[in-house]
Order: sequence, then structure tokens, then C-alpha cells
Amino acid sequence: MKRLGLMLLGCLLIGVPAFALSLDTLPDYQDAGMRSLVRGTQKLQTGDFVNAIMDLRQAVRLRPDMPEAFHNLGFAFEKTGDNKNAVKAYEKALALNPNYPSALNNLGFLLATLEIDAQRAVQLCQRAVQLEPSSVNFRDSLGWACYKAGRHDDAISHFRAAIKADPTFFKSYFNLGFCKFTRKNYAEAASNFASAIRLNSEYLKAYLPLAVCYEKTGQNGKALYLYQQALTKASADSPVRRHIEREVKRLTQNNNAHYFSQMKQTQGSATLTDFLKRKLGAGGARFSKGRGINSLETSGTFPPVSTVNLSNTGLESGLAIGLPSQAPSFEQSSLPVRRLPTTVAPAERNLTVGDERQLEKSYSLAKSYMDRGLINEAGQELERIIATSGGSTVGRQARTLLLKVRKCQDEKNKDSARTHLDMGKDFFRSANYDMAEAEFQKALQLSPESATAYKDLALLHYNQGRFKDAYEECKKAIALDRTLKEAYIVLGSLYTKKGRIDEAIRTLRKIRDVSDSRDAVDELAERMIASLNSGS
Repeated sequence: MKRLGLMLLGCLLIGVPAFALSLDTLPDYQDAGMRSLVRGTQKLQTGDFVNAIMDLRQAVRLRPDMPEAFHNLGFAFEKTGDNKNAVKAYEKALALNPNYPSALNNLGFLLATLEIDAQRAVQLCQRAVQLEPSSVNFRDSLGWACYKAGRHDDAISHFRAAIKADPTFFKSYFNLGFCKFTRKNYAEAASNFASAIRLNSEYLKAYLPLAVCYEKTGQNGKALYLYQQALTKASADSPVRRHIEREVKRLTQNNNAHYFSQMKQTQGSATLTDFLKRKLGAGGARFSKGRGINSLETSGTFPPVSTVNLSNTGLESGLAIGLPSQAPSFEQSSLPVRRLPTTVAPAERNLTVGDERQLEKSYSLAKSYMDRGLINEAGQELERIIATSGGSTVGRQARTLLLKVRKCQDEKNKDSARTHLDMGKDFFRSANYDMAEAEFQKALQLSPESATAYKDLALLHYNQGRFKDAYEECKKAIALDRTLKEAYIVLGSLYTKKGRIDEAIRTLRKIRDVSDSRDAVDELAERMIASLNSGS
């Protein structure tokens, strides 16, 4: 039964395991070396790397035959920045077990990053991928090693393969963007950097190259927007903060200069219009009919926002009259999007010409918000229009656009939920359980019917010993998606914990019924069933 707990959590950890062991309980090992390994691994999981190194060093002294001890020691060294000793530890792990996938991957990635031996790094990562071809992390590491070895075409191929296997793996989007950026393909690079940010809005590393891509393609307003968001995410002691501040200042000055040059032209046009109206007097109406001055009179001094080319005037930075002084941040956009009411009762009243003009301006502003991706602001503006427009043409247009806004909100919620799930999984892998639970709960707030979120919460609570919560979450996950095999594994393990062996076996056998293709989860279920039947 102890081996059952080890197998369960070793296979269910989401993504590439950071350590060789993920322990459910602390067995009463008689072997002192094994006890040191277990203690050191648990300290790794809590982030206590210094003390983990002490225990793991003792483990390798007492049990120099255990590759897991050397692997975990290498990981601890890597976390403390001692890359030289990390390389040595990984080498010893591979000397004991040349087919140790995680050690192959970690050593290959480290050698490539440190630019010690890029060619060998490629060979190590290739071997890791051959042993575990379904691992997205291993495929991404192979792409990175190829990039460092100068094999850019191969790197791009591997990053694309990783994205195809897991479209939510944001790091491969970033690395692919980096390859495209190196080749000066700024449009494709920007697309990949933007995808990385969409999947993980806290990934500061992607903001700066994306801003540079926007500048390279003449989109300075977007570049300024990205730098402003990066500034909100960079810590006070971050080495890149001063660079970001300089870029924000530079682009703000450039945009201000361009804005005021546009204003002078606009004001000149308004002055000319007033002069013509005074000089023409009563004949002004005839002239305006022929020359189009009526359009100037009805538009006012400034044209509607929707008629302005945002990419050329710098309005994307929020400098235009009538727009917010600062665009909302990615951080704000990752929060739950407020759902608009399904029906809005329009006020029944007669509209004056001035009212209709104001509604038209508001509608143009809402469209401008939509074009800039400011979904919440567009929805709020449309709500105000519908509430006061009655049955006017603008009101009907606003209701049509509001349907599009709601669709965008739903998509944005789903994207944000996926981002929170990915972040929660990262916290889970690093044993930061409180942060992991917070991210999983945020995902459920955005997508209340996410079976994956309930499954991840169940696994998290199983690790914490909160078996009642894990049981309820497993049931919800299976109710939402009866093909979610991992949820059956956790549920079967919970029954085993309670001594309900028959129910555990029945639950695990259901995996055969719902499985479309055989994978590691099917194999784990069979091993668990065999272990339960044998009573070991």
C-alpha cells in the first residue's frame, strides 16, 4: 500500500516532476539513506533548498547507489544557483541510470543555458524525449538546446510540436517568438509573445520583446501600453525596472509630441470653419451645402473616436480627448469579467437632436474600446446607451454590438481560467499549495463547470490530507466529465484510504470503460488494481 501512494502521486503530478519522489506519507524506512532522501525531498517541496541539500548530501553518502538522491541533489543545487555542483550531481545520477528521463532533460537544459556544451545538450534532451515522447517540457527543452546549438529550424520545429501537444504551454510560445525575433520576423514574433502573455499575464519576460516588436512595426502606441503594464509587474529591485521606466518616458514624450501636432491641425480647421461662418453670414447655409461645412458643424471640434486611425495618432496610449488617461493593465484584464445583464430596459422618452448626437459619440467610443480590446469599458458604455436610447437607431446598433461584447467576455473568461489553471499547476509543482489553491479557485470563478479545475483541486487536497474536500471535488469533476481518468485515480485512492477496497477497485476499473486510448493513467490504474487484489 505504501508503494501505491508513491506511484499515485508520482504519476499524477501535473507536467514534468521537479523531483524524483512526490510522497503521500512518510513511511517508517529502516534504511538511514532512504530516510535522508525522503526528508530532503520533502524540504525541496517546501522550498527549503539549503536544508534539503544537507539531507540529500547525507543520502548520497549513505546510499551512493540511488540515482534519485543525486538527481534531487542536483535540482537543489540548481535552485540555489550552484550550477557547477548541479551539473556534477546530474552526471552522477546518469552514471547510475543512463535512461533517467528527468536527469537527462535537466542536465541538457542546464548545459544549453550555461552554453557549456550545446551539442551534448541536444543529445541529452533528445534522449529524454525518446524516453518520454509525450512530455511537453522535454520537447521544449530540446527546442531550447537546438536554439543554443545554432539549429534554429530544428528549434522552431520542436517548439511548435510542444505547442501542438499542449496549446496552453506558454513558455514554448515565448521561445518560438524568441526564435522569430532573432530572424527579424517581428510580426510572427509579436503573435507568439502575445500568446505567452495571454496564457500567463504575469510572465514579465515576454512583455519587453513584444513591446520592441510593436516598435519595429511602427505601433508605438501599443509598445507604450506594453511597457506601462510591464512597469506595474516589475518589482522595485528588479534590474530591468529602470530600463522599462526609460522606455515609458521616451515613448510618452514621442506620443505627446505627435498628439500636439495633430491638435494644432485640428484647431486650425476649427478656426477656419468659424471664420467662414462669420464671413458668409446668411449665405453660409448655401455654401455649407455645397462645401460640406455642415459635417464640421455637427461633428464639433474633434472628430468621433471611431473615425480616427488609432495606429497613426497615438490614441492607443490613451492620450486622446474623451479616452481614459491610461489603458487598463493585463493584470486587470485577467480578473473575472463582469457579466452584463441579459436584458436592459430602454427608457421611453423623446430624444432631442443633441441627445442623438451624444449617443452617436458614445457609440463611437464603445466601438473604439472594442477595437482596443477594452471589453469591460465597451460593455459599460453600451449599457448607458441602451438605458437612454429608447427605440432609436443607435439603441438598436448598441444592442447588436452588446451581443458581440458578451461573446468576447465569455472567451476572455475561458482564456483567463486557463491561465489561472496553468499558474496553479506551477505552484502545485513547487509545493506552494496555498497559492495553487487560490489559482484553481480563480479558475472556477471564471469557469464554474471546469472539470479539470475540480480534478486539480482534488489532487491538491489529497496531498494535503483534506480527503473530504478531495472526495467532493472528484465527484464534481466526474459529473462534469466522466472521461476524466485522473479523477477516477484520485477517487480510487480515497476509497483505499478509507479501507473500502471493493469500491476502490470498481472505481479504478471504470477507467477502462471511458478510456479512448491507453496511456500512463491506464497503466497506473492496472497496477493499483493488482496491488489491491494482492493485498500488498
